Amino acid sequence: MWADSAKLTIYALASYLPSFNPGDHPGWVVMARVWLALTPWLDPVSSLNLLSAAAGAAVVGLLFLAVVQRHGDARAAHTAAAIALVAHPLWWASTLTETYAPALALSLGCVLAASAADRRKRALLAGSLAGLALAVHAFTLFLTVPALLAVPRRRWLALVVGGVVGGAPVWLAVLGAPPDPLTGYLAGTPTSWGWHVGSFLELSRAPGGVARLLVLLLFALGPLGVLAVVFGRRGRPAGGEGPTTAAILAVVALVVVVSTYSPFRAHVMSSFLVVGGLALWPVRLGRLGRVAHILLQTGLYLLAPLAAHAVSFGDLGARHLSGRDNASYFLSPWKCCYHGPESYARALLAVVPERSLVLADFNPGAVLRLVQLRGGLRPDVEIVPTAVDDAKVAPDPAGNLAARIRAGLRSGRPVVLADSWEPYYHTRELRRLGFDLTPCGPGLLVSEGAADN
Repeated sequence: MWADSAKLTIYALASYLPSFNPGDHPGWVVMARVWLALTPWLDPVSSLNLLSAAAGAAVVGLLFLAVVQRHGDARAAHTAAAIALVAHPLWWASTLTETYAPALALSLGCVLAASAADRRKRALLAGSLAGLALAVHAFTLFLTVPALLAVPRRRWLALVVGGVVGGAPVWLAVLGAPPDPLTGYLAGTPTSWGWHVGSFLELSRAPGGVARLLVLLLFALGPLGVLAVVFGRRGRPAGGEGPTTAAILAVVALVVVVSTYSPFRAHVMSSFLVVGGLALWPVRLGRLGRVAHILLQTGLYLLAPLAAHAVSFGDLGARHLSGRDNASYFLSPWKCCYHGPESYARALLAVVPERSLVLADFNPGAVLRLVQLRGGLRPDVEIVPTAVDDAKVAPDPAGNLAARIRAGLRSGRPVVLADSWEPYYHTRELRRLGFDLTPCGPGLLVSEGAADN
């Protein structure tokens, strides 16, 4: 799959850990290596997709247990499980290699252990799961910290010890960390953290981000899920625990962060709000209502891409990629039998000249590297998977990309652009700067030409 899925697969195959970098997910690499050892008969790429599916199933089961334990309400627990089962962000993230489902499963495990942490072993377990969850995805803090704060203070030492053990994939980086196997960069430095914050968080996005998040939550819950949230809390058994102040503040903080985060991850990051909200605020549907909800959501995800195309919004305002229909890719959680990324990578690697230098952005670049490594294809080709991303943040993106192209050509290597999407690859500006761009499979072969006046 595109982008993070390919990147994470490369990380798992290379055993890339420890790391301080927030985007490296070293805790997930630990889980992935264990999972690969348990499934030696599967192709690693398929196996890691299956890890997400297993983790997604675990989230549904653990959420059921968490609601029963917290609220003592079996109907609310069944409802939460049914809504989570077909909630778009969790289902979407459970069908391909991603960190979200494993992170949520660990977080719910922490919540369950913390609720019985008057025992030292349970407290140690809760801390360990929280530490590992943090190493898988930083956003798990919004779910685990409120649960840990509710643990009796006499058990906080056990929590800290467990957190140190579980968070080892991160803090062990103080002893040294290997270079990123995808980019070759040494990550986890202050510069790397600054780049992440500067690239992905922007307060000016908040108004539009809140509206976008509301739409995503409505899509995830569906009509019956929304009705359950609005009306389904009546008549629940007394004695259930209400959300703590820390939990409410965590939800507010999570809304702020997701709303200001780069929009391209909001559709899966909303999974933290869906799962956390269902655990905190119990809602109820009857058995027929739960079955109807599952069937209705399944149909909704099938029809949503058709509706988007019907109103001429099939691209969803997202980045175009070769062989990817954005409406189907983002709105439908099914990814079975979709081979667009691999087909793209093989098509490009089959036609690039010998010893080519391929300049890519992260979305196709990670796929190219994974297909090249896993298939042993075209070892003569050098792929720079983030060259275009580096150019994007430069003061003069087109000029920066042009300099990379000229350096490659001067070294005597053919230079190929991995794609031609104008907002990233500045093809019009490159032609004006004196480059000829000719089709090369799904990419563009670059050569020196005459500058346009």
